[in-house]
Amino acid sequence: MAFPAENSAWPPPEWDYWYRKYLEWAAWYSGDPEQLADYYSSLFPDTDQGRFWARIERNERRTMVHLPIASDVAATSANLLFSEAPDFQYDEKADGGDRVKAFIDDNGLHNLLLEGAEMAAGLSGLFLKLDVDPSIMGVPIVSVVTPYHALPEFQRGRLKAVTFWSVVRQEDSGTVWRLFEDRRVENGQLVVRYRLYDGRDDRIGRLRGLNSIEETSQLGLQDMTYNINALATVYIPNMRPNRLQPGSPLGVADYQGAIGLLDSLDEAWSALMREIRLGAAKLLVDEEILDEHGRYNTLDEVFVKLKMSDLRVGNESYDPIEQIQFDMRIEEMLRGIEALSTEIITRCGYSPQTFGFDIQGRAESGTALRIRERKSLLTREKKSRYWRPALRSLFWQAQLLDVESALSTGYTPQDVDVILQDSVVPDPKEISETIRNLEQARAISTYMKVKLQHPDWDETAVAEEVERIHKERGGDVPPYEGIP
Repeated sequence: MAFPAENSAWPPPEWDYWYRKYLEWAAWYSGDPEQLADYYSSLFPDTDQGRFWARIERNERRTMVHLPIASDVAATSANLLFSEAPDFQYDEKADGGDRVKAFIDDNGLHNLLLEGAEMAAGLSGLFLKLDVDPSIMGVPIVSVVTPYHALPEFQRGRLKAVTFWSVVRQEDSGTVWRLFEDRRVENGQLVVRYRLYDGRDDRIGRLRGLNSIEETSQLGLQDMTYNINALATVYIPNMRPNRLQPGSPLGVADYQGAIGLLDSLDEAWSALMREIRLGAAKLLVDEEILDEHGRYNTLDEVFVKLKMSDLRVGNESYDPIEQIQFDMRIEEMLRGIEALSTEIITRCGYSPQTFGFDIQGRAESGTALRIRERKSLLTREKKSRYWRPALRSLFWQAQLLDVESALSTGYTPQDVDVILQDSVVPDPKEISETIRNLEQARAISTYMKVKLQHPDWDETAVAEEVERIHKERGGDVPPYEGIP
């Protein structure tokens, strides 16, 4: 679809299922119990009535507790990918190298990718969209768009067009103003078109001029054509295959297969909190010693008022205050919660150790951590195979747009490789031991020794260090040719 027809249903019927899934994933990702209760009991009361959150009445919400483990899963996924800034490898000295550097720096790309990766894990994927606005930035601007705000079109599993949308105004009368931006390649050129509608929550409504409201008129939007054979957009699925729709190019959220367990975890945690609240120590107090308001002091929840007039008369052992303590099943409930948590983490594709389970407080080497966190590292590696080609494409398209839009003086775009850094820091002692063993076997060069010891150094720094080592040893410096 390019643009929706006037007064048609919203969301489009073919996207209704996915938009419900996006909203469900968003509710869990938010970490907000109100959003969970609203989704299951208000927005879609016909769905999953057996869910804990679907059974919660509005007046009960304040006593219910949510464990934001879904949010933690998304944040952990992002940290595994981008907690260490990626290495963008390109020729800074080449024509246009300064433009690539400016694109990285001005967009704050390192932080943007970390934030985007978290949203992708929680919401099934993301779009990275390129725009040109010289009044804001002298290089193409990167924006993160969630799948909920995009209507993509795929051909042979490849993104061929996409229509982005956003709510730009919502009036008290119920009128909803939506702005649509359609991107597609026509005759080898990128064509970007904008449309504005005023409708309702469930209807598109009427097509209106872009200057109809201040929110869009001040943007200065107009249909544009760029002489580039690309969408200036990349789509990065979080994880595939999509088991909800086998064969679909769309991704799914990390916790799609664990939503029932997440719901059970919140029910168990709320039960634990209720057990603690109801099982707290109580004082049985004779009403005669309470004040006119029925209070003994500010800790009202500690006291239970009783009428003890019969006990007071002729009873020498009468005590106006008696303490009681109920038995609580705290340990049993905590074990159940821990079992649920570890199962959720495993279902999401991670090792419980990554989240602090079963660490036992001991320091471990990099090798030991890799063994214990193998499942997490495999998931990271799988996700990286979606991110790397997408980011390389983003850099290429950004350079094409940079040249075409006359932001720059013109240059030949170059390939930019993206190396995702290892989140498990190598143990220096292990590296030294490896180098020592290889040296004894005469199976390592000075270059590789330096490279292993300093993996973050570029080729120039490695070459300089190799030269210093040979000079200090008093030997001839062999010609440096980079990687043997």
